[in-house]
This record gives sequence, C-alpha cells and structure tokens, in this order.
Amino acid sequence: MRVRRLVAWALCAVAIAAAPQASAPQTWRAAALASFDDVWQTINDTFPDPAFGGIDWAAARTELRPAVQSAETPEAAREAIRTLLARLRRSHYVLLSASAAPADGPVGDAIVPIDIRASQAGIVITRVAQGSAAEQAGLKAGATLVGIDQHVMSEWIAAAQGGDDRLRAFEVWRRASRALHGPAGSSVTLRVKSLAGAEKEKDVRVTRIPDAGQIVRVGNLPPLHVTVEAREVATSGRRRVGVIGFNYWMPAINGPVESAVDRFRQYDGLVFDLRGNPGGLALMASGIAGHVMSTDAQLGRMRTRQNWESPLIFPVNPRFATTDGRRVTPFAGPVAILVDELTASTSECFAGGLQSLGRARIFGRTSAGQALPASTRQLANGDVLMYAIGDFVTSTGQTLEGRGVVPDEGQPLDPAALAAGRDTALEAALRWIDKEKR
Repeated sequence: MRVRRLVAWALCAVAIAAAPQASAPQTWRAAALASFDDVWQTINDTFPDPAFGGIDWAAARTELRPAVQSAETPEAAREAIRTLLARLRRSHYVLLSASAAPADGPVGDAIVPIDIRASQAGIVITRVAQGSAAEQAGLKAGATLVGIDQHVMSEWIAAAQGGDDRLRAFEVWRRASRALHGPAGSSVTLRVKSLAGAEKEKDVRVTRIPDAGQIVRVGNLPPLHVTVEAREVATSGRRRVGVIGFNYWMPAINGPVESAVDRFRQYDGLVFDLRGNPGGLALMASGIAGHVMSTDAQLGRMRTRQNWESPLIFPVNPRFATTDGRRVTPFAGPVAILVDELTASTSECFAGGLQSLGRARIFGRTSAGQALPASTRQLANGDVLMYAIGDFVTSTGQTLEGRGVVPDEGQPLDPAALAAGRDTALEAALRWIDKEKR
C-alpha cells in the first residue's frame, strides 16, 4: 500500500496558514484568553454526555483560566488549554497549534515512501514502496529506525507520555511521521539497523517525494491525499480473493470501491485493508457496508447532546444497483477486515459494526480506540480546536472509544515476517477464507 499520511498526524503537524501573528504581549494574551473561553464554551455546549461523565466542567474552567491570564508565552497559554482538554479523558479533543515554528521537525507535503509503526521496542519499517528511491537506497521492511536526521528515536520513546502503551506508541509514531515529512525535493538522513543486528547501524539518505492520491479539502483540515488500491490474491487453496484498501473515508473513494467490489463480486472472499486508516466522514460506513450485506441492519448508533435519548442510527444501506444502473447482489462470500493500532474513527465504526453483526472477521492488531465523530473550530489566536460531537456504540452495545476493535485473530508486529516479505494479518485472513469456503 502507498504511504498513508494519517489525519491524526496531519492535524497535529501542519500549521494553519491563516493564523494571525500577534505582535504585542497584550494582544496575544487577549486572543489566548478568548480562545480558552471559546474552547470551554464549545465543549460545554456539545459534549455528548450531559453529565460530562462525572467531570465538574465548570470547576475546570475556574481552575485553569487564571493560568492563561498569567501565561508568559503563547505556548504556555496553549498548555493550559491542553490541560483543560485532557480532563475529558476522550479522544478527538485536540488543540491544533497555529505556531509557525514547530519544535519537533519540518512541516511539508512531501514524504519518505515508507510506512512505520512504533512499539515499546522501537520504530519498525513496515513497508518500503517498490521501485522507490527509498528501496534503491537500501531501506527494507523489518528494519528498525534508529534516527531521523538529528533526532534519536530511543530518546523519543523514553520521553513519550500517555496513559497506556498504545498512547505512548502513538505519540512516538506521530513525531517520527512528522520528521519524515518535509518540502518536496528535500533530503532526510535515516539511521537504520537490520533485523538480525549483524550489520552495523548505517545512514541512508533519501529524497522526499510528493504524496500520492487525489487531494481533498475538508473544513479546517489540511489537504488530504486520498488513495484506493484493489488487487487480487490467491489463498493456499487457490481461491481468488479481492483486497481493497483505502486511506480515508471521503467521497472520492466511493467510485473506486464500487468498481473494485464489482470486479470481485464472484470471488471466493473479500478483504478490506483498513490498517493505518484514521477515518473520515462517518456516515460513509453505511454505504460501504451495503456492498457486503443484503439485509437491513445497524452498524451502530451515535448519541449527541441534542439526541442523547434518541440516538442517530447508522443503518446498513444494501447496494442492489450500481451507479450506472445495473442490478447487482451485494457480495455474499466471506469478508475479512485488517486493522492495526492506527485504524481509527470511521474505520473502527465500520470494522466494529460488521464484527458485531457477524458479517466480518477481524485480523491484525487492536485498533486505536478513537472512535468518536468530531468537528473543528478555528479560535481567536488562529489555533484550531478539534472536538467530539457524538458517542458511538455498535448494534450490540459495544463501546469502541478507549477499547478499540479487538481482532478475532490477532497478529503482533513481527519484524522477522516483514523482513521476509510476509503479511501475517493478510495470511491469516486468507487461511480463514479457505476454511470458510470448504
């Protein structure tokens, strides 16, 4: 798959170009105070649970507002807002800084054509784009990323903050992903170590290339590069399986996904690869689910402040016709979904919803547990607030926020398998399809 620049990273890493630049301390402090008030009021009006999960939201404002009033720098004021958001203990409550001087790496739209994943053991290269300059320079899947330019990965791992291993790993991954991005044509030096450790650490210099995909712009978000990939694979029992992967839930995927499902409609199995997919437009899950279900059902339901007692239903919309008017039957064979620790939001609602309905079997690693639908709002100081507007549960009442989608068959991150060119999650899915078709 192509490199996937996640929303979760892009939001945190890309400066908001329209950010006002305050010149006097009193000016920025007033904007910071107005931003704090706007953040508090927005969440006060929209937090899905009217009881705030037992949090005294008014007391949090009284406690933290003075820290903004006495802040010596804009960043200190931002820290008070981030502390306020942390009180909620929920995903999708993020302050996106408009600072023009990011502290932890360059910002840009070009990439090093590799995928990485972080764990407590280190940062592992999980894929290198075939035929790319990165591959030609000697980068290989399964190797450990030791450094990026002047940054040392072990120091980031040691300094990572978070409530659990997943959050700490995500923070390290976010920083590393940011450092890998930069202006088109710029170069980055990667220090890598082979899996066996027989080789000494070596430096590999790679030129960043423009990100691939159709550019989509949504609200306050930075440009998203949307891609869809479809391919045929064979099981060990020589059964044909279609694999469909896409990196965002945006309208741009609808046509290519429909075409791929149509191509694979008579195949023995279908795999949706949502690894690294951070989500997108939530209601799109209903339409994509309709490609593999022919009966009415519910993926789940979402409660907001306005409909707390009468949740919004996420129905499955069976697809009995193509956009060009042909009558079809939704795919009826075995459906597998691949997820990992960077699968989030709408991807979790889709995977968890079909899992609860018994329509799909999940393979890979537990997803991010960041399944809340969210919106954004620009603040007086130029920053952007991302905030949740709903609380999603599956049709069986399973909460995904904080828990994630737990695979039916888990496959840990395996550098040795990666180095051997193997995809253990896909292999497990193909074995299951073989078994189902017997």
